[in-house]
Amino acid sequence: MLTIRDGQIVFAEAHLLEPAITDFEGIEARYRNLEISIPLHIVSDPTCRYEAGYGRGRISDEFSRLGAKERLLSILERKTLIGNPKGYYVNKNRPGVTPLENDQIKSVSFAYCGMSEVARHFDARASKYGIVFFHDFLNNRGLRKVRYINEQDDEATRSVIFNSPHLLESYGPKYDMRWENEWRIQGQLTFSPEDVAFIVVPDEDYDEFIGSLVQDRVGEFWPLPASVFDDPIKFLWMAHRLEHHAWWQIEILGGLLVDFDMFPEPNAEEIEQINENCGFWLECLSKAEIQEFYEQRYVSRFLAFSDAVDSRSLPPTLRGQLESVRRNAGEPSQTHRDLMIACYGELFHIQRDRINL
Repeated sequence: MLTIRDGQIVFAEAHLLEPAITDFEGIEARYRNLEISIPLHIVSDPTCRYEAGYGRGRISDEFSRLGAKERLLSILERKTLIGNPKGYYVNKNRPGVTPLENDQIKSVSFAYCGMSEVARHFDARASKYGIVFFHDFLNNRGLRKVRYINEQDDEATRSVIFNSPHLLESYGPKYDMRWENEWRIQGQLTFSPEDVAFIVVPDEDYDEFIGSLVQDRVGEFWPLPASVFDDPIKFLWMAHRLEHHAWWQIEILGGLLVDFDMFPEPNAEEIEQINENCGFWLECLSKAEIQEFYEQRYVSRFLAFSDAVDSRSLPPTLRGQLESVRRNAGEPSQTHRDLMIACYGELFHIQRDRINL
């Protein structure tokens, strides 16, 4: 979906140019090869190991007193991410100058990470609240990858000091955060709801974040439950009631119409069977969900642009591929439905003796 090209995060569009999916095997083939990576900002909780140690004293008093949930609500209400001082020079100020006073090293951080890596970020920040912005918005605001002073010579370091000191970092035996694949924007980041692909919230907070009390306060944002990243079976159990799906029944096994609430919470033995029989489909289901939220909305903007210009001004090969783009742009929602049917068909067999028929 996204990839790195010439030092920027860019959209990888090749799958949109492929023939449309026509059967379930096509779904499996498409999603087996589709990599889902996102630029993710996790909203830290003050109990996380970063703020308790390395990051102590680098967050304003007002913000440091808030838990992760209230921090996210404050960010969405203000439509601004305030940068904190971080990086190699954060502890190297002259006497009497605090990190919070050095505007050159304040930045907003993002982790460019794959789906399977998100749970580690949840753990590191003691939070399952996050924001995913569209990559083009971040690029246009100056998003760039962190540079490690350990890995470059003096000339390269000198260039970064002159131009982007907020990007410099270091690592050592007691502090090594390279696994985060961190990218930064200098200063603060002001945004509108249209710049946000989706927000991430704990599953138990999902209903609150689609409710009027939160939306009246912060505006309309698209929430996704954290289980789409860290608990595929839990996500399967709530996927049907997400606001943009809102299903109450599903047709499985070629014609059997069943209610979702007929299926009980799985026990340990059933979870093992679900993982064995449906593990790959569950992975595809999560991919399709993220793709629908991010890619479908992003591609709709491209299609609006292409529809507004004279087609003769587009590259000839692209003109011939636009219909494939249109068909594939709407594919994630259909894929989601087909995967749910497959998973619940297996689940019907696994839980047959406990289903409330």
